[in-house]
Amino acid sequence: MTGLERIQETASGYIAEAERLEREKKPTDGLFGMGSKPADDPCHDRFAADLEAVINDIAAQGAASSEAREMLSFIYSLASEHREPVSIYWMLCAVHGLTMPLIGLLDAEDAAALSRDYASMFRRWERLPVQNNVYKTLRSKGKT
Repeated sequence: MTGLERIQETASGYIAEAERLEREKKPTDGLFGMGSKPADDPCHDRFAADLEAVINDIAAQGAASSEAREMLSFIYSLASEHREPVSIYWMLCAVHGLTMPLIGLLDAEDAAALSRDYASMFRRWERLPVQNNVYKTLRSKGKT
C-alpha cells in the first residue's frame, strides 16, 4: 500500500465515522451539559493520532518530493471538500500541523507550488494558527 493510499484510508475512515455521528445526533445532544455532541467523540483524537503515525512512518521511510506533494495536496484539500459539518472541517484543518515531516521531503519547486495552492485554498484571514505555520513553512521551503 502506498503512502497516499494509507493516508486516504485513514481519512476516509475518520470522515465516515464523524459523518455517521453527525447524522445520528439528537437535537438535544450537548444542550445544558447533557449528553455529548459529535464534536466530543474520541474519533477525532483517534484520527489525529492515526494520521500522525502514518505520516511519521512515511517520513521515516522517505518518499520522493512528488509523492510527498501528492500526499500533502490530498490532506490539505480534504478540509476544502468537507466544510460541513464544522466539527469535521476544523479537525481536517487542525491536522495540517501534523504534516511537517512530509513538508521536509519536498524540494523547493514542489514546496513553492504547494504554497501557492495552499494560499488559494485557505485565505489568510480564515487560517488557524497551525495553518499559518504550515503556509510559512511551505513558502520558506519553496524559496530555497
